[in-house]
Amino acid sequence: MRKKFIITAIILLLIGVSAGIFGLFPVARVNGEFVLYRIYNERANALERFETKNRLVAGSESLTPAEQEEIRKFILQNLIAEHVFWQYVEEHTALSGLKESADAVVAGTLKEADPNVLPQATKEIYGWSVDEFVENVLFWQAFQNELQKVIESDGTSFDEFARMQLNNAQVQLYTVPWKWENGGLSEK
Repeated sequence: MRKKFIITAIILLLIGVSAGIFGLFPVARVNGEFVLYRIYNERANALERFETKNRLVAGSESLTPAEQEEIRKFILQNLIAEHVFWQYVEEHTALSGLKESADAVVAGTLKEADPNVLPQATKEIYGWSVDEFVENVLFWQAFQNELQKVIESDGTSFDEFARMQLNNAQVQLYTVPWKWENGGLSEK
């Protein structure tokens, strides 16, 4: 019995360490769906890298800790909004073609981009491959733009729609210095 306990404890410890190393633990839960720390951290690091490169080119100072925290807050707010909008589209069958519309916009954007420059630019600026850039930036922007077109075609303000959806979202946060309040992140 003691041997089984030790083996179980070791397995659980290894699973926990692996989850920590690979960021496979949640940073937030949005209407029952988890937002993984790995995705949050990758995006925050990419935006910090982008901002740092811009500042180097401009000859400005490096990012302050307060600016880094603001970037992380911005990224988490966007990830939560992405989840809320995605869930809204999944719940409304009339919007079932929205993903395909966003994919088409992304494909058109990539077609217009210089295939010799884009891979180097995304790697240098964000530290990502083109596929990672599409997955983390282009797709979600196209998706939100397509959703905005549909919402506004009915005469509804997209800002009001977004505010209502975010206010109604059930969000729990883990391991971050903010709380979810009135449809946004605020200091604890």
